[in-house]
Amino acid sequence: MKTCAKRNVLLLSMLSLFVLPGCWDKREIEQIGMVAGIGLDQGEDSADHRIKMTQQFVNTTIGTKEGIVKGYFNLTDEGSNIFEIIRRTSSRTDRSPYYTHLKVIILSDKITSASQLMDLMNFFQRDHEMRRTVRVYFSKGLARTALEKKTENKEIPAFNIFYKSRNHYKTLEIPRQVTLGEMSVNLSSGQSFLVQEIDLTNESEMHGAAIVSGKKTRLVGWLDKEEVSGINWVLGTGNGGRGGVLTVVDKKTKKELVYEVNEINTKIKPKVEGEQISFLVSIESEGRLGEDWTVNDAFKEDFIKKADALIADEVKRIAEQAIAKIKDTYKVDVAGFGEQFRIKNYKEWKKVKDDWDEAFSRSNVEVEAKVHIREFGSKGRKVPKVPKN
Repeated sequence: MKTCAKRNVLLLSMLSLFVLPGCWDKREIEQIGMVAGIGLDQGEDSADHRIKMTQQFVNTTIGTKEGIVKGYFNLTDEGSNIFEIIRRTSSRTDRSPYYTHLKVIILSDKITSASQLMDLMNFFQRDHEMRRTVRVYFSKGLARTALEKKTENKEIPAFNIFYKSRNHYKTLEIPRQVTLGEMSVNLSSGQSFLVQEIDLTNESEMHGAAIVSGKKTRLVGWLDKEEVSGINWVLGTGNGGRGGVLTVVDKKTKKELVYEVNEINTKIKPKVEGEQISFLVSIESEGRLGEDWTVNDAFKEDFIKKADALIADEVKRIAEQAIAKIKDTYKVDVAGFGEQFRIKNYKEWKKVKDDWDEAFSRSNVEVEAKVHIREFGSKGRKVPKVPKN
């Protein structure tokens, strides 16, 4: 009996070696070169299509006897491909680059307008350490500059950019974030799309967008913040901005009304007559009166109708201006017209799908807008404001 018990104990001990392996592959955090951000710029010799890559490492040494050290350090190297650059970087630091915690990839305007993005992003889409949730941004000017900007709270610049860009739900002036995975899907399918822009002239502020052509797989132009706002109105809450404000000026009083967006519902109705493709864009929005600088009574129905119409006219103007920019100037569809045409006119879609951006540029687009102010905040006016002298 005792022999049997000893045998069972020995067997359990041997099994425990397989299920309780311990930390056999442990790596101390001080030995890991965690890369938080990457900036890609064009090399010194643009004719050779060389790449200059800046990698932002998290400094895991939090302090010394002399004082606290900076939370990050940047290393910049140049090569003809990403793999070559990484191998060169590995020889410059005792911490081999580790990309599982990578947050942002920033691409400069020069390298994205000169290089095929499919080739440029090939390594990031293939490497097993790269997460497909990494955010991608474009910059006018050197991408490495964004990783060198000082932040208010002395944050790591890559983290600061990542968290600022998540605030797209608070404004209509920037598009939604684009991940590495979404970028890969769009480029593979030939779908044009927008990428958030980092303004290097103003503390790496987020506004505006870069336009990437799915057919050309490169940067083809830019939209300013008002044009991005127009595209977000066309895309609606489901695919575009989820919130923001719109300021309009009352023609009579010359005072401002501020409309806070709660919801945008947009319907795109395609129509085909012969070879002519047309679209009717119907935008409908509900929101609240965020500010009112006029002397009107917000409880009066006539004022509400007037404000609704005034805001709707401004929405229509912004949307038409943005559509004209992408359709006539850049000849790309980044507002979902092709998807609606495919769903509702598949037979016709098959004829133009291989050159959709060009077909879209020849289409006619009409916009109509309706706005409904549903809330007035916690303040109304039963007596008029007293105008200032």
